[in-house]
Amino acid sequence: MKILIVAATWMEVKLLVDEFKAMNEKSHVLKSYEYAGINIDILITGIGTTFTTFHLTDTLKENSYKLVLNVGIAGSLTRALEIGEIVNVISEEFADLGIEVKDEFLTLFETGFMDSNEFPFEQGIIKASNNNGLLKFKKVRGITTNKSHGRDSSIAEIHQKFSAHIESMEGAAAFYVCNWLGVSCCQIRAISNYVEPRDSSKWNIPLALENLKESILGVLKKLTVPVN
Repeated sequence: MKILIVAATWMEVKLLVDEFKAMNEKSHVLKSYEYAGINIDILITGIGTTFTTFHLTDTLKENSYKLVLNVGIAGSLTRALEIGEIVNVISEEFADLGIEVKDEFLTLFETGFMDSNEFPFEQGIIKASNNNGLLKFKKVRGITTNKSHGRDSSIAEIHQKFSAHIESMEGAAAFYVCNWLGVSCCQIRAISNYVEPRDSSKWNIPLALENLKESILGVLKKLTVPVN
């Protein structure tokens, strides 16, 4: 079995990689490993939708994978999630792709520039692949933006506009590419902070990264269990 783990930064997978056996370096962004009999490529795309879309598309055009796991840390839009908690993001929206008019922001679907059910969207939402019970974490909805919200005004707009639980800067791009190319894709995120006026002293990235590592290792071990 061969899978691809996609992360925006090396920091988000460093602890995980320490558990793997290094095999070879395909490029400066794509490296190969082995763990429990699974061949694992790790792609570090860079932060944001543009870099993720390019590097993921380029990688999937040249390689074949059973599954793509988009992993990383994320900000929670709700206090119902705890710092350090692991979540399975099952749907995504591009939350900053649209047009500002007067006192509001309209998505491309609301302006009529795109049909909200144009593939791979369903009512403006793009979904993860059915993981058939592989991921047992809490299921959440995500939004993807090219900026990490940290001002009261913009945070209030996000809450008013979307009903998501978490915010990342790559999730929707990964879903979009994988849906188009017909590759199964799931997203696992660890909550590192709440989306609120920026105060990094309230964040707990080390806890999020440790929990993310343990959770992904658990998923990989499930992949090695034979199906009767």
